[in-house]
Amino acid sequence: MIKQIKNLHRGFIGGPNFSIPAERVVLLGQKQLSINIPESNVAAAEKPRDKYFPHDSITWFKEHSQQYLQHEYVTILTELWMYLPVIPVGTSSEYGMLSCQPRIKQTDKIDVTDLDALSHFVTQEYKDFHNRPDRRNAEIRKEIEERMSRRNNISEDRLNKEVNDAIKAVGRPPLQPAKILTINDNQWIFYQESKPYSLYHINFYCLPLSPTSFLEIEFNYRVDRSNKYKKWSKHAEESERRIMESVTLTDIPEEQTPLLN
Repeated sequence: MIKQIKNLHRGFIGGPNFSIPAERVVLLGQKQLSINIPESNVAAAEKPRDKYFPHDSITWFKEHSQQYLQHEYVTILTELWMYLPVIPVGTSSEYGMLSCQPRIKQTDKIDVTDLDALSHFVTQEYKDFHNRPDRRNAEIRKEIEERMSRRNNISEDRLNKEVNDAIKAVGRPPLQPAKILTINDNQWIFYQESKPYSLYHINFYCLPLSPTSFLEIEFNYRVDRSNKYKKWSKHAEESERRIMESVTLTDIPEEQTPLLN
């Protein structure tokens, strides 16, 4: 009864449950990563999880990495949590979903340990990818240029404004500059991807591991019912903060070293 009253007061059920201990420990090269990520509240078949990630090995990375848009990475683990109404209405009543995915990335284009270089790299990668000739931003520009070419005396400034407004509405506009955040004595690069005029967004935290590799933690906010987002957004944001504050990267304890052999 108390739980039901609490759910009615906050207006939703679901989300990460930190009352159940869920410390995850994996080895990243010569370091041990510990992170507290609650179990998913979505039933799914459990896959075997790797415990050792040689993050600076090019061969290992190419063998295990996957590609999505501009992101190439090796997944460490993925958890997701639905946010639902206290009293379900119909079959599509989900308010939204939060997911968390720590992963490994590599690049030889910069020295990853240079935080300024890394902060520029992650946003520039996004820009370069979405402005390629085969991506939506280029299609938008081409469509508008063709349409406006039939008009007389269209200035370059007017053309660019039309293109930029259209990209902002239905394309992939430029990201805000990445920031350097200090969490538990670690300096992370933070940036956000978002859809135009949508509450949907993805937050990324990047931590250098070597000159060619970094840990990236992705928090994906999927908003199914925008009118209900305020009900669960603070809980999701607080969960993101708690997960990030739980991250530690330390030397491998002696009892763990056999895993490297």
